[in-house]
Amino acid sequence: MNPKLVTDPLDMVNCCTLIFSRLFRKQVEHARQNVDIVTKGSDADSVKSCSGPARTHDVLANTKPIKVGPRVAHTEQFLCKGGVDAGRLLELSRKGLYSLAKEMGGNVLLEEQWDCRIRHPRLQKRNEFKVTIHYEATVARSVWPDAQRPVEIEAAKGIKGLMTVLDRHADIC
Repeated sequence: MNPKLVTDPLDMVNCCTLIFSRLFRKQVEHARQNVDIVTKGSDADSVKSCSGPARTHDVLANTKPIKVGPRVAHTEQFLCKGGVDAGRLLELSRKGLYSLAKEMGGNVLLEEQWDCRIRHPRLQKRNEFKVTIHYEATVARSVWPDAQRPVEIEAAKGIKGLMTVLDRHADIC
């Protein structure tokens, strides 16, 4: 006796519906795990950190500068892949601001303040991040050397992984 190969059409429809619904459910779960849906201006997928109020490094806090110059600001955007070492990016931004201070005749930065925002760019791969760093300080001239390190660098929040900087743009205000 041969087993019955042709079954009731209603059973076939139910079987196909069950198979497709399970397949679709798994595809949706997989898509949710691998794709970030970012809405414009959303802070849900961003990591923010800041230095807090403007402050001067401890090595320069009790010294009097020879000359105090203007307050300058520096904004940089980085496109990173694999992770974000926010401390390292802050050091790079500060070096850019310090170079500007040297061109203006200063040799130290006082009353430093920074903020950092890390987010996933729209329609990009999951392991790419857009980092915006805004760094402000007052240019001054002093007999004491500059600290050569961002204030409150311990407050910088990053994303674990091996960071590769793909792109860098700077705006000096």
